[in-house]
Amino acid sequence: MLTLITLSFSLCFIALTGWMLTTYLVKENSQKLIQEELLNLFDISKMFFVSFKSLIKVLARYSFSADSSVASPPDPNGLGEQLLKFVQPVEAPLFEVPVKEDEDTELSSFSPELIEVITEEEEKIA
Repeated sequence: MLTLITLSFSLCFIALTGWMLTTYLVKENSQKLIQEELLNLFDISKMFFVSFKSLIKVLARYSFSADSSVASPPDPNGLGEQLLKFVQPVEAPLFEVPVKEDEDTELSSFSPELIEVITEEEEKIA
């Protein structure tokens, strides 16, 4: 299927090139118009490839970057800050969660000094 499509495009390109050359050589008054259209086609093709290259660079920069600041540029209009002015802050009630003392039966078999040292170490970690 791909070969058929490639063959079709190649034949169309060859036919169009032959038609253009024939018209260019036979009809004297069409030479200037054909030259202008070919220059336009060349400029458009050049701009297409420049734009395509820029698109690849942008996609590579934003797709493969691990830094979140690069991936999401700042809002130039400050629209996010303007929208936040309309949002009312919500005050959530504070809930106290009761902390249960850890009842370790194995810990009770140690000496009181060792239990105190273990408790101090646990407090340092927490």
